[in-house]
Amino acid sequence: MNYDKYNSMKKLVFIWLLSITSEQCRAQDIPKKVVSKNRMEVRWYFEKDIVHFEMTAPTKGWVAIGFNTHSGTQGTYLLMGNVIKGQAQVVEYYTLAPGNYKTVESLSGVPQLKNISGIEINNSTMLQFSLPKDFTSTYQRKLSENIEYTMLMAYSQQDDFQHHSIMRTSINVKL
Repeated sequence: MNYDKYNSMKKLVFIWLLSITSEQCRAQDIPKKVVSKNRMEVRWYFEKDIVHFEMTAPTKGWVAIGFNTHSGTQGTYLLMGNVIKGQAQVVEYYTLAPGNYKTVESLSGVPQLKNISGIEINNSTMLQFSLPKDFTSTYQRKLSENIEYTMLMAYSQQDDFQHHSIMRTSINVKL
């Protein structure tokens, strides 16, 4: 066993845990909704005008969720994230057609993601982020509590968002 690598990982986990804000600590007491499929898990909860998400998948590549009002990928509001060298990022995309997605920003939308954090540990990626429930861009999806959506769930072995997924599925959920 490589003890230096093990100790480095322990330090990273400790630092990440310390970075959780008091607001996030209070959020532990808030009931969360959970869906799991094909070894990927998504959790969320609403707090005032914000929805908080956490997604975990068995990969060190990108992880994504998307929302649509119907099955199929066209028109899906897609949230893709990864962790590279300890830095988490999540990017908003809009799916124009299957395999053709553009960043919301490139379509003249304003990114709305907040509170982005994440970690890679034990060959898994976990990302957390928050979004306002309402948006101003037609390329973003209004996410309302107790409304049913088709949720796309996907992950890849690579961090490059252009790399294909090794798992992609969809599930009907009531947020």
